[in-house]
Amino acid sequence: MSKVHSNKIIFASAGSRKTTYIVDQALLDVDRNVLILTYTIDNIEQIRSYIIAKQGFIPTNITIKSWFSFLLQDCVRPYQNYVYGDKRIETVFFPDDIQAFKLGRRFIRKDQTKFYFFVGGKYIINEHVSEFVCMCNDTSGGKVISRLEGIYQKIFIDEIQDISGYDFDVIELLQKSRIDCCFVGDCRQATFFTTCSPKYKRFKGKNIIHLFKDWEKKGLCAIEEKNECFRSNQIICDFADKIFPELSKTVSFNNEETEHSGLFIVKSAKVSEYVRDYKPVILRFDKRTDTLGLEARNFGASKGLTFMRVLIFQPKTFSKYLEDGQLTKIKRTKNKRSGSIKEEVVDSFHKPKLYVGITRAKASVAFVFDGVSAFDELKEY
Repeated sequence: MSKVHSNKIIFASAGSRKTTYIVDQALLDVDRNVLILTYTIDNIEQIRSYIIAKQGFIPTNITIKSWFSFLLQDCVRPYQNYVYGDKRIETVFFPDDIQAFKLGRRFIRKDQTKFYFFVGGKYIINEHVSEFVCMCNDTSGGKVISRLEGIYQKIFIDEIQDISGYDFDVIELLQKSRIDCCFVGDCRQATFFTTCSPKYKRFKGKNIIHLFKDWEKKGLCAIEEKNECFRSNQIICDFADKIFPELSKTVSFNNEETEHSGLFIVKSAKVSEYVRDYKPVILRFDKRTDTLGLEARNFGASKGLTFMRVLIFQPKTFSKYLEDGQLTKIKRTKNKRSGSIKEEVVDSFHKPKLYVGITRAKASVAFVFDGVSAFDELKEY
């Protein structure tokens, strides 16, 4: 395998039109076979709708697949015989309770191929798919990647921050191939992950940028930043940026003036009045969050969407952040045998989910909060 193209990894802030960029670039590449990959079904449908809106149809040179469909159809099945014999691998198995599932398999060794990689002999476990792909590629003398080189000349991956575990090894193989690669994402929006594998755990989520910087140093890719936001106004961007102060600041290109713009605190007693007056989309951390009986969307499920206004029901951990402005806290763990106390600095709340929730809005973000906020930019409704 020899590289003749430049790989690109683009880290872009919320509202920077990441998916639009991929679609536009794919449509310009009319003379090559292009593969667009992403993790979630919702994002696949969004990509399809964007292409159809611009082109009227999906061009024959563009293929859109989910990450696991690509691994199974293009990488596993063609060369599975090099590792697993003749039995057809039917589909990818996603455990309902991953922790209980892993606990029941803790004594299975990797050399027990049938049991380590599979359930029922023909369902490959999601967190082992990429590991199996790499084994097939190694055992076959690189045929997995050679086959991909013969099919696709350009590969885009949207929402690259969702990648985890052994999937990083496949990404590295693609970068070393003759395929032109472009990966786009935002480490601040890492709310879903392809696997729960502990492999490369230190690079998971917001820390993925450190792995990509290592690849850049090795000459595998060039990293670009797109910090323009065409969705949220500047005050929303500035508040969202505070969640990740170590990253580049976002510049808003939304200069639209509305009668109700900015950041607000809404007391629980005034929620009904606020909803009546401004009709915001209601967002919550997850289904366990009390929304006072109002219909709401989860933060993670709202990723990629745009609303004029949002009203956020946040967890207690984020309410504390609104009170004291502290992004980290000290976690203390007691050793059951020695009784010693281990202290470590951890995030005070789930930063990516809150970042996603805040950056859905164009004009205003309101938090249901009965306390006193440490942030002067939050005005009480």
